[in-house]
Amino acid sequence: MKRIQAFRAALIATLIPMVVSVTGQQGNPSKADATKLLYADFQSLQNGRPISKRGGLTRLNKYAQNMGNAPRIRGLENADPPAPAAARVTDQDMAAAFEYELRTPNEWAGVNMEVFGQLEKDGKLVADDVSGYKFITVRIFAKGPSSIRVELITRGQGHSLESGYPSAVFRVSPGFNTYKLKLDSFNQPEWAPQLDLKADVLKKLTSVTIGVFCDKCTIENGTVVVDNIAFEN
Repeated sequence: MKRIQAFRAALIATLIPMVVSVTGQQGNPSKADATKLLYADFQSLQNGRPISKRGGLTRLNKYAQNMGNAPRIRGLENADPPAPAAARVTDQDMAAAFEYELRTPNEWAGVNMEVFGQLEKDGKLVADDVSGYKFITVRIFAKGPSSIRVELITRGQGHSLESGYPSAVFRVSPGFNTYKLKLDSFNQPEWAPQLDLKADVLKKLTSVTIGVFCDKCTIENGTVVVDNIAFEN
C-alpha cells in the first residue's frame, strides 16, 4: 500500500504542472451527440480499479518472447486481475496509470492497459458499434517510452485472436497531450489472421488497449498515464 501511495504521489507531482486542455465535450454519450462517444474518462472506481465511462473494467496485460524475463508491470496494489492505479491529475480529473519495466533478453515484449467499454452481461463481453466514427482520441502522459501502441479488440463476437489485432503506433511528446488517430489507419501485422476492420472489429468492439512494446528489447523503465479515450467524427 505504501508503495502504490508513493506511486500516486509521484504521479500527481509530475502531472499537475504538465496538464494541457482537452477540447470537446465530456459526458455521457447520447443521441443528441452522435459526433462523439466518450469511451473512458476514469472518473469512477470499482474496488479501487478505474473503470470506463459505462462501467467496463480495466486490466493490465504483459507478454514476451521469453516469459522467463517477462516485463514487470505495477498499478493497483493486490488487484486480481492486475489493474491500473487511479491517478489524480487535478482536483476534478482522474486518470488511469501504470509503471513498467521491459526486460532482456527478449526478441519482443510489451505491456498494455486494456479498457472494456461496457460491463459483461450474463458472463459475456458486450460489444460497441463504433463504425460510424472516424477517429479515436486519447490523452496520454508517457515518461520512458518514445512510442505508444493502441489496439482495437473484439472478443467473443465471432472473432477472437490471441494477438495481431488492428493497431496504430505513434510517437509521444513531452507532457500530457491528446492524440487523434484515424480509425481507417489501423492495420494488422501480416502474420495475423486478417479481419475486416469495419465489419469484424469496429462494429463489434469489446475493448481498447494502450501500451508499450519493444523488438530486440533493451531494458526500459517508464510510466504511462491514460485519460479521456473517445471516438469522434
